[in-house]
Amino acid sequence: MSNNRIILEGCLTQFKTVNEIELRDSEIFELFSITQTTKVYDLSYENILNSIVDGGNDGGIDSILVLIDDEVIESFDELAEYTFSNKTNSRFIISQCKKENSFKEAPLDKLITTLPELFDLEKNETALLTRFNADLVTLALLVNQVWQKTAISGGKIYIDFIYACNATEIEVNGAFNSKVDQLKTLTKNIFSNENISYSNYSCSELLKLYQAHKTNRLTLEFKEQPLSTSYKEFGIGYVGMVKLADYKSFLTAETTEIRDDLFESNIRHFQGEVDVNKKIKTTIETIEEKDFWWLNNGITIIAESPNQVGKKLAIENVQIVNGLQTSYSIFNSHNGDTTDERSVLVKVIINNNKETIDNIIASTNSQNPVSATLLRATESTQRNLEIFFYNKGCFYDRRKNYYKNQGKPASKIFSIQYTAQAIRAIVFNDPHSARAKPTSLLKDDRTYNQIFDPSKNYEGYLNCCLINKKSNDFWLSIIDPSKKGMTANFKLHLAWISSKVTLSKKNITFDELTAFNLTLFDQVMFNESLDFLIKTINEFQLINTTANLINMAKSGDFTKFIIEKLEAKY
Repeated sequence: MSNNRIILEGCLTQFKTVNEIELRDSEIFELFSITQTTKVYDLSYENILNSIVDGGNDGGIDSILVLIDDEVIESFDELAEYTFSNKTNSRFIISQCKKENSFKEAPLDKLITTLPELFDLEKNETALLTRFNADLVTLALLVNQVWQKTAISGGKIYIDFIYACNATEIEVNGAFNSKVDQLKTLTKNIFSNENISYSNYSCSELLKLYQAHKTNRLTLEFKEQPLSTSYKEFGIGYVGMVKLADYKSFLTAETTEIRDDLFESNIRHFQGEVDVNKKIKTTIETIEEKDFWWLNNGITIIAESPNQVGKKLAIENVQIVNGLQTSYSIFNSHNGDTTDERSVLVKVIINNNKETIDNIIASTNSQNPVSATLLRATESTQRNLEIFFYNKGCFYDRRKNYYKNQGKPASKIFSIQYTAQAIRAIVFNDPHSARAKPTSLLKDDRTYNQIFDPSKNYEGYLNCCLINKKSNDFWLSIIDPSKKGMTANFKLHLAWISSKVTLSKKNITFDELTAFNLTLFDQVMFNESLDFLIKTINEFQLINTTANLINMAKSGDFTKFIIEKLEAKY
């Protein structure tokens, strides 16, 4: 065994331990590989887990990720939130991850056979399900919708193929490369698109990606020494001018791309060449007798651990909470000329109090209308849930990847949406809505207020997350591919059923969920729930011959059918 492979095995063990994941070695390798090869997009563990489609009838595909303007989407419900234009960039990442010691042609052969069938726009859901598993079909249909919407709007489409394996290094022959060329040509013909990439990753490449950590401490150079002021014991502020070239340098990562992670707390993403950004672009590119900051509101940064030396300010945990459009415009349009004396106004606020930060984000973004969904994270109930989960040894991720970036175990991190889905399914006996409309759970005020009721005991909220997590872990360990394939779209149903099977009750009160003993929910209880679900699916399909595994998972009629069977059982 080579040194690279030995070191990578240690990294896999560390990845498994740190994230507290109990899965087979091949699945750990898969999660690790996808995490490393998509690191630039800063995905959450939940995003990666939801992208996995392998198992029986997977067409040789292990994972599909759908991104629009570098933001991952996972459902048609989320897709409805997007407005497509000729500036839209959509990306589909198709991964194959094999814990084998060499690259083989067989995975490529499977892809070459699969793609024309999977991405045939004339094939509907039912037709695809005769050949592929429900998880794969669900994401393929999402790809097809994003593909069509992007193409119609005149945007750009990118397709990235990734093949990761446990080989010491990339060693492939001419026949393998010929298959890669065939795959790329086939994909170009299917999507009528030239933006196709293919990448192999051996132990060596995966190790390099694993070791490529993002810089946590950055230095901002002001034009003159910034004005600094403190406010009692609550925080420090720095205000000053930063030359456009220096600010562009501050935004630039080692890869020469923009540091997109600096904008995680900004409630908007870059809006492309909308009217305001066109004006900023023109201002940047046209040097006149007006300084840039005279015409622009400037930038607001929140950070920690400042160290000022003259005109330079070193800061950690940097978040640009206002000025994203200006920042992207400077990055995209300024030529980096250090002799350009124009500058942008920058405010740096040193504060690590979460409530204060939330208020700053809301206040600095209040000049334009903002979707209420994007601001849920700032509400008091959400902050209180975060504190409660933290005190219980878990992490409520009000803002994506806040705790991932702190190195907390993935198995204990729960997003707002994950929590909302778990509660909707288990508390409200509504797994089909939780499955079909995850974004709407947060978007609709009535539904949101039902789910996040501050009068409820937060222990019940946490237990719903833990039941869902434990059920999903049991599901991941299913060995029988037919059982796994049949139930892939019913993970929320399984968690819901498991809570009832564990307590041997058809109706469970919120108080009972609050007092739920998780140790009672074991493999035996899960197996009973799984068998019950499979039997119920089969019975429903006998009665409803047009029902398939995807529309059943979103069907209120199927949920009612399950409830009838539970009433008969208990």
